[in-house]
Amino acid sequence: MINLRIHGTLHSVEATGDTPLLWVLRDLTGQIMAAAALLKSTALAGDADIEAAMAGNICRCGTYVRIRAAIKQAAAPS
Repeated sequence: MINLRIHGTLHSVEATGDTPLLWVLRDLTGQIMAAAALLKSTALAGDADIEAAMAGNICRCGTYVRIRAAIKQAAAPS
């Protein structure tokens, strides 16, 4: 695990010491941006929408289930 402080927020990332910082930042941002784009274009995103939007994101953190649950929660009517 590598710990990064970005804009005052601590992030723990599963990466080796020789992983380029650009790759680590891309993975942190690439999933956030994909989720934000989905929610902007599809206000009530369902499971199939979320799966399709997030299919291109590959990471080793193993949190896919929690990320998809968070997107679904954000897409739920308030």
